[in-house]
Parts: sequence; C-alpha cells; structure tokens
Amino acid sequence: MIDKQNAIDAIMNFLHDETKRTFLVRGFDNDAKVNAVISCLNKVFSLGIIRTSSMADISDHINRAFNRDLLPYNVKSTTTYKLGGMKVNINSYVTHTKSNPKGNDNTFTLFHPVQTVLGNPKRYDKFLQELKKTDSRKIILITTNEWSIDNWDIENHVDQVFFYSVENDNPNIMANLRRNGAIT
Repeated sequence: MIDKQNAIDAIMNFLHDETKRTFLVRGFDNDAKVNAVISCLNKVFSLGIIRTSSMADISDHINRAFNRDLLPYNVKSTTTYKLGGMKVNINSYVTHTKSNPKGNDNTFTLFHPVQTVLGNPKRYDKFLQELKKTDSRKIILITTNEWSIDNWDIENHVDQVFFYSVENDNPNIMANLRRNGAIT
C-alpha cells in the first residue's frame, strides 16, 4: 500500500497547510482517490459539502470506493448525511439553486467528479465561478476518467496538484489502461 500511503501523506499535508486552499487530485484509480480523500477529510473535518455533477451517481462512487453502503442510493440536496464522523451536504454544481451551501471556515468542499466540465468552455467558466464563490476552508477537486481529459487548464486555478499513482498498489488497472491504449 505504498501508493495509498503517499496519497494520504500528500492529502494530509495539504489539509494542514494553511497557505493552500485548493487541491486537485488526479490519477487513474477513481475508487482509490475517493477513498483516500474522504478518509483524510474525516480525520480533519466534522462538516463538509460534496458538490457533484451527477446526483444520481455520487452515492455509487462513494459506496464503491469504500466497498460499503455509506450513502443511500438516492441522495437529496436537502438532506444532511453522516459519512464517517462527518455530516455532509451533497448537491450539484451543475444545477444552481439558491440553497446550495457555500461553506465556511469549519467546512471542506469536495468537487467530484470534475472531468465533465473541463472540456466544455461554457460549463468550465461556470465551474470556475463556483470555485471562486466557495467559502470553505479547504476545496478539493477529484477527476475521473483521467485518460479522456484534454484540457488541464484547471491546474492553473488550484494551489496544489497531486497525481495519485497506483503503479504499486494496483498494477492491473495500469496494465489494462496501457493494453487498451488509454495511456502509454
């Protein structure tokens, strides 16, 4: 679990670094990224916000990452959910409602997944505005489908980027991606 420990160290260092506010987590193992980020957030925060592009898929992403049913199949933006020791609100950054919380110094905001906006200039500009309006102490973005992303301008709008390598922990996923031509 060398790769996972490297990821945990990087995430925890970011969470404790008062000079950095925004963090982009890249990598090819989506479940590993979600698991590591949420596990670390749970050690530091008791309140948070998860902003997603797909309310229909977010519980599946989180439940699959932990291999447990932590969230119900259907999540609602009007409900607060217990996730580990945290209370989280889950809402969409694609559909804008006045009730979407902006956070404060006691909260984190996790944007996941973000790849759908990176290649769409109109949606990307709206997404950057959402990032600017977020008032949480820490903001983390997690990509999925890394191999399909062409526009990496988002790296210019965050304080730190971490690439979660799984060469050691999950060599099968890397071999499959190479064999399928998704990566070289």
